[in-house]
Amino acid sequence: MSIIVIGERGVGKTSMVVALAKNSKKNLSIEDAEALAARRSNIETGEIAGTSKMTTENLQINLELPGGARQINVLWMDTPGEAFSNSDWKQQYPTAWKDIEQQIKESRGIILLLPPHRDLVDPNRIDSRTPKDELPSFQAWRNSLESWLKFFQNNCSQVKHIAICLHRADTFCDVQTEGKKWRYQNSANGFWIRYDTHIRNSYFAIVKDLICNYNSQSQSRVIPQLFITSTDQPSLLELPWIYLGTYIANT
Repeated sequence: MSIIVIGERGVGKTSMVVALAKNSKKNLSIEDAEALAARRSNIETGEIAGTSKMTTENLQINLELPGGARQINVLWMDTPGEAFSNSDWKQQYPTAWKDIEQQIKESRGIILLLPPHRDLVDPNRIDSRTPKDELPSFQAWRNSLESWLKFFQNNCSQVKHIAICLHRADTFCDVQTEGKKWRYQNSANGFWIRYDTHIRNSYFAIVKDLICNYNSQSQSRVIPQLFITSTDQPSLLELPWIYLGTYIANT
């Protein structure tokens, strides 16, 4: 069972999982979390090195689901952002790209991390982790999302579930309020539908046409679930993993 995390260079793919390991909660926890964090980050500084090649980790994830506690074994694949950011990378490393592409096609679930665009962020919420001049313009962000949706449509017909996460939510909203409001409740009926509707209307409404077009034309009929995520708010960060894990645990 594999979940692959994809996204452009520097978006925070590795730090997402490290933060998840460091902030295990009741609903989701990772076995040997400290060892995972130590392998992927500098113990003294907490800095996380970029991923230069596709790497894999076997994760044992504990979930509290409506049917009770479950443990799932997940092959987490971390991909180099250059594979998606640098158009020359595929030509320079064709074997590596074919391997990544094949792994994506065969994955049970995909987590795509998107950066926020400049028009979305609140200047008062920006810090040194996210220089505003390094964020994409809205048009560049829209073009990137459109490219990702085309990639899913052309390459991911066998993938069962896709989570699209607008990452670094701490730069554009009050993540503590959102995290409290949307803390996972495994007994709440319709939780995922209500959450997706909120995220879709609040943060993705400006690209509603792209998403609706993809959903209507996708032969795979895999409709992505939308999320906002931040390493500053564990309750938000764990949601895409609980969402994917729910289906993996029950199939």
